Amino acid sequence: EDFERERDSNPDLIKFKCLVGDAKYEDTICYNEMMELIEEQVRNEDGTWRFRQIKGHTKPRRRSDKPKILIEWESGEVTLEPVYNIAIKDRWIVAEYARDNGLIDEWDEIWPTLNLRRHAKNAKKLIRMINQAKQLSYKSTPVYMYGYRVPRNHNEAMELDRLNKNDKWSKSEELEVKQLMEYHTFKDHGHRSKNKAPDGYKRITLHMVYAVKHDGRHKSRIVAGGHLTDAPVESVYSGVVSLRGVRLVIFLAELNGLKVYQTDVGNAYLEAYTKEKVYVIGGPELGKLEGHVLVIVKALYGLKSSGLRWYERFADVLRDMGFTPCPAEPEIWMRAHRADGSIIWPVKNKSQNDTTRVGIGSSTTSKYPVPANDGSYYEYIATYVDDLTIAAKDPVGICDTLKSKYKFKLKGTDPLNFLLGCDYFYEDGILCQAPKQYIEKMAESYVRFFGEKPSRRVTSPLEKGDHPELDTSEFLGVDETRIYQSMIGSAQWVISIGRFDIAVHIMTLSSFRAQPRRGHLDRIKRVYAYLAKMKHAVIRYRTDMPDVSDFVFPELDWSNTPYSGSVEELPTNLPPARGKPVLMTTFADANLGHDFISGKSVTGLLHFLNKTPFDWFSKKQGTVETATFGSENSAARSAIEQIRANKLTLLFMGVPLSGCPILLGDNKSVVDSGTIPHQQLHKRHLMLSYHFVREAIASGELRFAHINGEFNPSDVLSKHWGYQVVWPLLRPILFWKGDTMDIVKETKGKTVES
Repeated sequence: EDFERERDSNPDLIKFKCLVGDAKYEDTICYNEMMELIEEQVRNEDGTWRFRQIKGHTKPRRRSDKPKILIEWESGEVTLEPVYNIAIKDRWIVAEYARDNGLIDEWDEIWPTLNLRRHAKNAKKLIRMINQAKQLSYKSTPVYMYGYRVPRNHNEAMELDRLNKNDKWSKSEELEVKQLMEYHTFKDHGHRSKNKAPDGYKRITLHMVYAVKHDGRHKSRIVAGGHLTDAPVESVYSGVVSLRGVRLVIFLAELNGLKVYQTDVGNAYLEAYTKEKVYVIGGPELGKLEGHVLVIVKALYGLKSSGLRWYERFADVLRDMGFTPCPAEPEIWMRAHRADGSIIWPVKNKSQNDTTRVGIGSSTTSKYPVPANDGSYYEYIATYVDDLTIAAKDPVGICDTLKSKYKFKLKGTDPLNFLLGCDYFYEDGILCQAPKQYIEKMAESYVRFFGEKPSRRVTSPLEKGDHPELDTSEFLGVDETRIYQSMIGSAQWVISIGRFDIAVHIMTLSSFRAQPRRGHLDRIKRVYAYLAKMKHAVIRYRTDMPDVSDFVFPELDWSNTPYSGSVEELPTNLPPARGKPVLMTTFADANLGHDFISGKSVTGLLHFLNKTPFDWFSKKQGTVETATFGSENSAARSAIEQIRANKLTLLFMGVPLSGCPILLGDNKSVVDSGTIPHQQLHKRHLMLSYHFVREAIASGELRFAHINGEFNPSDVLSKHWGYQVVWPLLRPILFWKGDTMDIVKETKGKTVES
């Protein structure tokens, strides 16, 4: 730094001589240009160069010597390196070279721990997939968000403004710098030519990060080079609420007559102070502070601990307001209220009640926390970093308190209408959730990618019974692979925010992201076309209790089985139950041999609270099953695992349950094996799933019943379906506006007429 101060005091430009390419001529370039040239070359995160290829090898002259390989680095340098040093990090490439040059036996004998023979078998295929997935250098590959190209640095941002004939990126940069100054993010120690940073502080860098929001807003963010700081000794983890948690909060608000508001804490991280001792030298983007020694005092984005510092700051505020975190979903904060609206302040270190269930085969009786029935209720705040979803009787009052008492700058404070890419609106008095705007942006991206609108002729995401794993069309090039990956990412998010009808199709297609084929691109284009045509699918928050009288849950005697005495053990610190009761229902299905290459089946699960779908699951099973019984039994086990997690979350949120959860499956053999005490297992390899399901039933943890496959909506999540077969299942859940019982009456009327 002493050298830098002396250098800066000299107005002469510091220049370097460099040799450019093979032309053998010299040129002079300024310091910044030299640094940019070096940065453009590909390096590892630890500062070491990557190598391009192995150009050759040497044979040892003496027994004590070991072979070496000639490495050509990305910097252009060629050096002789020990085989082991290179193979320990790039084993596949070394194995391929050894195989091609007949060195496998020799090198395997010298370095048996490297297992070069095993790695050489699939080296070409794996290396190709890895390289295609990385898509060349990060520096040169264009990135798109919501159809807009996103710059990687200031110069590229200005160039995009010029090409787009606007000033969106420059304006966003100016706004970001202005906000940093308003929050007093830095402590100025003067120009570095005359001043030093305080002792014990480490110098890092700043860089600009760019993004595009769902509504087309261009966002710039100055980010600290946290990668240059030492690894923290303590944990710096800070979480965000899950999308399932958001849906739970919204459902409970509708169930108990609460209002749901959304708001955003402006520059949230800058509301907290950092504990890291770091400073920067101001760059040209900071205007008058260019060249100044700036100590970072706020939790600037990019520092390793900034997320935790903001979490701690806001957690202290919420606790001061009487909220406590839900143990099962810590980013959901809850506060109890009496019927008159007054707060029931939490009592510290007091176990609420002992809710351990006792009994054998108790499927209808319950010792869950008994509802208070005194008009009391819970209010909730779900936090997604700086986005708040507030479910309360008076959410505006909560926002006013955050602004007036705690001095937060809130923006976008309104009744819930758009959150995390999903639209919310009321239709016929029912709150609806639909990613309409997001799907429209996906359609716009489609036009930018392919120069045409998605087709309107498809009625299903993929053709019925399609098997993309059997596609043998040509591999996509680099640019089209990037487009494919972007389209898969957008589709995965739209599934997360409500369009579970494409879940199994995207689950299948995402397997080919590393190296997709032409046929795979055609298929994801078809999925986009389906979404564009069926964009009116909506999840409706129907909170009334479903009619389950058609299902029979007999009381069975498990006392003469290995499960005698089984009980469901629940935490003893559950909060008192308040508000209206909820019935949990889960539909489960499996598709045997879904993947013809691996032979693996698919599990599809759809979870309901009353009449509202709130969680879904579609995934290949971990094992290959040879019969439907095995795949369906595995699906039942997965369903029970998820039911347990969902039930504990609800109980910790203070939600009263209407009896045990219900699990419905369309395989009669699996249902009978799980619910009949004297049933025998004839396939020993299914023993773990078999006993897992039976013990859950015997302990009274849930109820398991059979449903005709024709009426099982989880079928949508396990198979590549056709429109005619699945429409009766999708229609009542995603496309029917009124009472779903009207569909039954309509169907019966048509049957009578025919």
